[in-house]
Amino acid sequence: MDLPPIDWENPPLDPPEQVAQPLMWRLAARLLHDHVPGAGFRPPVHRCRVCELPWPCPARRYAERGLLAACHHPAVGRGSASFADWFLTGEEPR
Repeated sequence: MDLPPIDWENPPLDPPEQVAQPLMWRLAARLLHDHVPGAGFRPPVHRCRVCELPWPCPARRYAERGLLAACHHPAVGRGSASFADWFLTGEEPR
């Protein structure tokens, strides 16, 4: 799978043409753009502007994984459970 040539720090809200799952991309991109560091530095850690958890917050990490997962074709059948596990836990499917 080739990843789209985009700015991954600031991905577009609309998916690039080669993205296999456009809806997942749109949801993940919106989540990623919402969960950014809050204004100003508050030692010892940055906090998310939306949820105020230490940044990068869990929502931000899910958004990053969602963008990558959107580039994969959806899994069907027996492999779909392992793909969901990979997306949620960060472990590669076997």
